[in-house]
Amino acid sequence: MPSAGPAEISGNGLILDVAENGDGWKVSFACEPRTSPQPLWFNVVATDLQGAPVTFIWENPDITLGSSASIGVLRPVMKADDGPWQRCAAVHVEEHPDGRRSLRFDHAGGADRVAAAFCFPYATDELNATLDELGDAWQRSTIGVSGEGRRLERLRLNGADEGRMGLYLMARQHSGETPGSWVLDGILRFLASDDPEAVEVRKAVDVWACPFVDLDGAINGDYGKDALPWDFNRAWETMPMRPEVQAIQRDLQRWMDRTGPRLVIDLHGPGHSTPGIYLQLPREQRPVPQREGAVEFARLLAPRFPELDPDRVMAETRYASRWNMLSTAGAWVWDYLQQTQCVSVETSYQRLTAEPLYPDDYRDIGRRVALTAFEWLSGRSSGPQ
Repeated sequence: MPSAGPAEISGNGLILDVAENGDGWKVSFACEPRTSPQPLWFNVVATDLQGAPVTFIWENPDITLGSSASIGVLRPVMKADDGPWQRCAAVHVEEHPDGRRSLRFDHAGGADRVAAAFCFPYATDELNATLDELGDAWQRSTIGVSGEGRRLERLRLNGADEGRMGLYLMARQHSGETPGSWVLDGILRFLASDDPEAVEVRKAVDVWACPFVDLDGAINGDYGKDALPWDFNRAWETMPMRPEVQAIQRDLQRWMDRTGPRLVIDLHGPGHSTPGIYLQLPREQRPVPQREGAVEFARLLAPRFPELDPDRVMAETRYASRWNMLSTAGAWVWDYLQQTQCVSVETSYQRLTAEPLYPDDYRDIGRRVALTAFEWLSGRSSGPQ
């Protein structure tokens, strides 16, 4: 009889039932909210299958972040034994008499171990593999300690000279938003490459990156949106409400002292089925020049995504929040780093248009974002903003 449970890393999923259904095995599970009021991320594993087919039944997708009417477009990912992660070709929405909706997706068999996740996982193992592949392109430094006692790292592109333009990258303020990590992975790889455009960027820009803001959540498998006791992207108070934010604020100040003009990019993922890539504009209460800088970035980004409607490459930030919406990274960076621009980039868990996104697609998005950042910075006057 197979067993089922959370994965060893980035694991999340309450197993509700494991049963044989005549044609194989059925694993029913619910994604766990963990630190968040609302769930979304999951990563579960069925083992001891001995080649039998397995059906995963996700029992609570209709209460995750996104419209329950659109769960039929979701394409979770599966991994058989040590093979690559693959998107599900199809899902089946099951309507229950009481109005609940669950999602079923199948693996045809042939493996002893099948993992299923909401999107392509990305945690410290994936980052370490990328950095090992890139050799000495990126310098690793410890800038703080996470709330659970893990080393909080920042990367810096090797060979940088002080006094150049500055780009600071962050991902995983919300720990389950793995598209942000895959986009960052693409940026790391592109800037370390021999591509002539990457070489041009390296000569002009001092690039720093914090790969996991909510490091503990990324390793533990938390979703992390509105994480208790304080959402990471609402913890950017004058007296920061998270130790990780405190450490990154100090690091940003060091980066500011060495660069100019400057840009910060905060990489996120949106609701479960939202397509495309877009900027969340600063709230209307924020200073006009800050909003104008974000609009300018979006207008430079749009031509690099000709497959998308250019009007949808930016969005107004008007949704309700459990926290102070003026205590975001973008607001703090503007207010305390001499009006440095910070843009929040959202990349879909699912697709840009019709075709599902794979890791190499996310990496190509990262390349396009990096080139947009260089174009934006190059348009600024020399010296600090």
